[in-house]
Amino acid sequence: MKAAAGAVVEDALQQAAALAPEPAKVTVRGQLTLIRPDGTEGGSHPLRQGQNLVGRGQGHLFDADPYLSPRHAEFALTEEGLEVRDLRSLNGVFVKLTQEESLESGDCFRIGQELLRFDIINPPSPIEDGTEIIGTPNPGYWGRLSVIVGRDLDGPAFPLFDETVVLGRERGDILFPEDGYVSGTHAQITLREGRVCLTDLGSSNGTFLRVRETRTVPTGSLLLMGQQLFRAAYQ
Repeated sequence: MKAAAGAVVEDALQQAAALAPEPAKVTVRGQLTLIRPDGTEGGSHPLRQGQNLVGRGQGHLFDADPYLSPRHAEFALTEEGLEVRDLRSLNGVFVKLTQEESLESGDCFRIGQELLRFDIINPPSPIEDGTEIIGTPNPGYWGRLSVIVGRDLDGPAFPLFDETVVLGRERGDILFPEDGYVSGTHAQITLREGRVCLTDLGSSNGTFLRVRETRTVPTGSLLLMGQQLFRAAYQ
């Protein structure tokens, strides 16, 4: 009798297991590959269908980088491509330029080890009662490039006067002679018809523009996060 009852229970459990829905499979559609300074690959992190959180503590490729925030960025694969969202990280997400890019006031970019911020210089305007603010006469500067040396701390600033300003280590208008990662002529900023553009000049190590909030990038894009370089690839 007990054996028969046991057989009935086992049969019921098997039927229930057969009817239970299979666990959803998580589809891996891409990966972030770490690129070492010598150009070799140093491992990969999968990009799955849906949201992918990147940050210190979110995977072995990220844990040793103290410049990554715990919740640094979010990656999502969409019909348009790979959407990169900076989660208000301290040090940002930077995308390597492959073509001319528009600059907005407050944008940051990296060349070599230099972290730079671009700001538009607007003509001074009177305060509400009509009094004008006194200051050194502006000879025609339309922008400023500031070196960022820490949180809320700027280093040297370079006023932008000419319509084309070249940045480099050896030749150009703004030089960083001590930075061996900056090419002889590295990048340029151009003012053209009221639009400010940033262009890489075929530098060895590239020019990287900080993601403002969200940006969709094509497969093969190179991203700087913290002190590490990653290549994003997906299907």
